[in-house]
Amino acid sequence: MHKVKLASLTCEMPSQSFGNEDKVFDQLPEMSNRWWRFWGIEKRGYFRPENGESELKVAQRVVSRLLDRNGLAPGDIDLLLCSASCPIMTDDGRGTQSDARLYPRLATALKQSMNLNRALHMDTQMECASFLLNLRIAASFVQQGLARNVIVVCSEYISNMLDFTARSATIFADGCAGALITRSDDESDLLSATQHSRADHYDIATAQWRFHENDPEKTRAKLLFTLEEEGQSKMQEFVPDNVPIAVNRALSMASLTTADIDHFVFHQPSPILLHAWASGVGCPEEKFTTTMDKTGVVVSVSIPFTLYTALKENKIPEGGTVVLAGAATGWGFAAQVWKLGKMTLC
Repeated sequence: MHKVKLASLTCEMPSQSFGNEDKVFDQLPEMSNRWWRFWGIEKRGYFRPENGESELKVAQRVVSRLLDRNGLAPGDIDLLLCSASCPIMTDDGRGTQSDARLYPRLATALKQSMNLNRALHMDTQMECASFLLNLRIAASFVQQGLARNVIVVCSEYISNMLDFTARSATIFADGCAGALITRSDDESDLLSATQHSRADHYDIATAQWRFHENDPEKTRAKLLFTLEEEGQSKMQEFVPDNVPIAVNRALSMASLTTADIDHFVFHQPSPILLHAWASGVGCPEEKFTTTMDKTGVVVSVSIPFTLYTALKENKIPEGGTVVLAGAATGWGFAAQVWKLGKMTLC
């Protein structure tokens, strides 16, 4: 078995950001202070086609940076793993009827447009935990000698399915992240990985064909993110406990404790959940990073963007050991322990 390295990481966030008082939210119902406190988001970004942004276009730029900064040609990539949570795919981001599609998904369009002709390509889906799922698949291919260079891309154009007459529109945001996973030539390695699921609450957060909440005339149904009316309170019943369960299992598998970890990188759903997860594994505040207040919940991009931020801010030493962990609607819970070597951030 070969050791595996998280060799390079890059992110691209929307060029335009929107605060809580922005006009884009003018159609929302009355918002309570409790809502804003729970989610803890001050601003979030949405892709704009007029700014050259769509799930495909930003993914192309991300892949281009990974290749250029790591001295790789398109033909050097053996495997391409992609995730995009919005079921509707677009190339230019406008989502018109003639442009929108359900499949092929992102991996096919990205492989073709970037000439990754040797790469086996596939799309995966674990919502907010998709980056972790893809890292685990990539590591398995590298460990078994089936691939030397793997690119993972998570590109979230979630605003394309937000109902801006519903409170839940304030939660989510767009973004893209890409990672290069290679065979390790140093002490880098994936030390452990674990995941489990609970489907008994899957209907709290779903994508449904429905009408906008303030559309009494029911003029046009659209595929929209839908948060159950009591979803916020129901999430607090089981989400705080299950991420620590995954983290503690991963630490045990790696024969490590919280004290051995240099930094914890959690998915970023809300400050309340974030602190509950940290408390559940005995992680002090200086050992984790918060990003959702300035980005919103960026779905599968949340974990890689937070890791990127922690590395840029020198919170993780070269050769450090990190935990990546989070939850995903459905519901899935995952955690991984990585020994990091020298990483290229681009």
